[in-house]
Amino acid sequence: MLLWLVEQKRPVKVDRTKDFVMDSAFNYLQGEVKLRYNPSKLLVDSGAYTFARKGIDISPYIIIDIQERLKADVAIPLDYPFMPGMSLLEMRKNWKRTIENLKLWNDVMSSKIEVMPVVHALSKRHLMETVRIISTICDRSNLVGIGTIVDPSFELKGFLGDRQPRIETLEMIIKAIEVIRSFGFKVHLTGFGSSPLMLHLAIYLGADSTDSSGFRRKAAYGKIILPTTGERYVGHGHARFGVVNLSRSEMKYLHEICDCPVCKRDPSLLWRSWKARAIHNEQVIKKTWRLGLKLRNRGLDVYEQYLDSIFARSSLRHLWRYVKIRAKYKRLTDF
Repeated sequence: MLLWLVEQKRPVKVDRTKDFVMDSAFNYLQGEVKLRYNPSKLLVDSGAYTFARKGIDISPYIIIDIQERLKADVAIPLDYPFMPGMSLLEMRKNWKRTIENLKLWNDVMSSKIEVMPVVHALSKRHLMETVRIISTICDRSNLVGIGTIVDPSFELKGFLGDRQPRIETLEMIIKAIEVIRSFGFKVHLTGFGSSPLMLHLAIYLGADSTDSSGFRRKAAYGKIILPTTGERYVGHGHARFGVVNLSRSEMKYLHEICDCPVCKRDPSLLWRSWKARAIHNEQVIKKTWRLGLKLRNRGLDVYEQYLDSIFARSSLRHLWRYVKIRAKYKRLTDF
């Protein structure tokens, strides 16, 4: 599974020659269109969700120009996600505009850049039809991302923006993975690399690609990620939610066990610098990713035993139970 680390104009690290990096065209609307880091591979998102949230209607040609000037390896077309409060008519209009842009990207985008469509659908049945349409348009595409899928009552079930996904969200994602794979595409799960537990779920589900912006975002809010115990606050007392301080054993871990560049040098930097926290968080996410892939390659039964142990202490354990049962049921029906 590919792991794309999200960077911006103000990068956490300049040397990204060993990393797959994801950036957003939105970050380059103003100023110089030039990377300030050097990635091994670059995925450039259109910034569609940010545009939608801010109510900005941007020309697709501006996004194409930015993606090509950044020399992206993979580019996500400008899509039009379904937003809370939209009517069915508005969602259908957004869906049609998304399909139109898929055609534009496939026709206009440099052949050196892979186009990665994002699926938005009005129902599970519409999901199948949407992926079929994508397969006829994007004949050069390898990866397909999962956007928003609407249930029969038109209640949004999208993962993006949820602090903790619901069982209904995971069911939608599992169904989308099955449909996308049935058309020969690989699957990108947006945002599932933002915490160790969600990253493990993505690996267990067999996702082919995901991205992580959480290592940066959590650092900016004064939080560090620990491998199996979650997030801990090391900021300056301004956080309003999710404040869990380090225990004595966790403090010992940072000083004696953690091998990230920051903790090996001086763990106290975590209290003073958001960039130090981001570097630490990135290391934890990467180690989780490598461990997850290693365990999954040893067999799902081995991986399940490990996940049973780490989810047992988590508020997300009900999600893990559901995913495991769902996966076992699918294996039985496939037999």
